[in-house]
Amino acid sequence: MKTNNTSAELLMIVCLLAPFLYLALIWQQLPAEIATHYGLDGRANGWMRKENAALIMVSISVATYLVLRYLPKIDPKASSQTSNFIKLRMVFTVGLAALTGWLWYSAGHQATVDQYQSLALALVGLMLAGMGNYLTTVKPNWFIGIRTPWTLESESVWRKTHQLGGRLMMAGGLLIALLVFIVPASYQVGVLVTIAVLSSIVPLVYSYLFFRQEKKTSLLQ
Repeated sequence: MKTNNTSAELLMIVCLLAPFLYLALIWQQLPAEIATHYGLDGRANGWMRKENAALIMVSISVATYLVLRYLPKIDPKASSQTSNFIKLRMVFTVGLAALTGWLWYSAGHQATVDQYQSLALALVGLMLAGMGNYLTTVKPNWFIGIRTPWTLESESVWRKTHQLGGRLMMAGGLLIALLVFIVPASYQVGVLVTIAVLSSIVPLVYSYLFFRQEKKTSLLQ
């Protein structure tokens, strides 16, 4: 493994560990139960003992790291473990660590539901924007990206679709990060879901249309 890749892996591990080191410092300040689920109206509707919440978040963080770290090794195309993909992983890892840290902070400082939700959704938006920035140049592979029958069939369709999809994800993420501080809390989750769905559907439709156009052009030649 290259030195720069090793440094990136160590940095990601440090980022994932940081929220739990912070958790250990504030453990006694946390209530016995913390809110862990919110409805579409932005109100907490699920709680969990802090021990269980910590165990679940540790499991999610470790599983996410291991999957993203080793999944490319079983990719038949062997093309997803690039420097660009490592940067994409870094953005996702930092975003997950920030969300986890904010969960512990808001629980320990008794942040209001509106405060917790707004910043959490803003972090999700920024994470999507960062991932979209790198998605534009992800190479064809079997696990990461906009994998439709048409992008997997044609490298040019893959490239064009990811250029569009990455830009839409980046713009959508930034829009989410802005709007969650403007729209009422009861509509924030709906705004995020709507923007995320649109950012996903448009590239899927585009990949099909561009593939048909490419196939039609090849038949005419």
